[in-house]
Amino acid sequence: MRRTGRAGRAALLVVAALVVAGCSTAPSSSTALSAQGLTQADDGWYGLPLTVERSLPDVTLTTTSGRPFRLDTELAGGPTLLFFGYSSCPDICPVHLASIASAMEQTRTRYDQVRVVFVSVDPARDTPERIDTFLDHFDDRMIGLHAALPVVEEALTQLDLPGPIVEGPDPRGEGDLIGHPAQVIGFDAEGRARRVWPFGTRRSDWVADLPRIVADWSA
Repeated sequence: MRRTGRAGRAALLVVAALVVAGCSTAPSSSTALSAQGLTQADDGWYGLPLTVERSLPDVTLTTTSGRPFRLDTELAGGPTLLFFGYSSCPDICPVHLASIASAMEQTRTRYDQVRVVFVSVDPARDTPERIDTFLDHFDDRMIGLHAALPVVEEALTQLDLPGPIVEGPDPRGEGDLIGHPAQVIGFDAEGRARRVWPFGTRRSDWVADLPRIVADWSA
């Protein structure tokens, strides 16, 4: 039983510089340096609107329990926050997931109201057990998925996002650092991508946006 923890392609984003971030022991990419939070737009949202239409990918991944999981059908019917990353990521992934988990708790948003989905871009190291252990640090109700790298890359391609890039050895001795898309993508109940939250999104930004996601994007 897992315990509950607490806490590109630039076409998909409004700002090209926010698409991809490298992982490092100290955030140093252009995306990481933008970690100042978001400004509330005139419509009340903090998440950034998209410039193109995209939907949940027609790709079948695998849950950590070994069950096939087709993104566009399994996630239909309710809002989804989708994030691509890896368990050894030293900064972007844990910061995003910790902020979301904390905001979900503060706003009392249930994980059946907004599904939080983590897709590994590092199948060589991210075994199902390792993904579970990683997500347990945040909340065990997050959905962890994995697949062979070409399958993950197909999902990214359908979203006009770049595939993962090996950046070199991790100074912590954790293997290689991997550059990957640094934003969380929000989909509505019909599977349409609506907004993105880049690295640097604060917990308070999520606290403001989560109730709107539930109210506006649910079936």
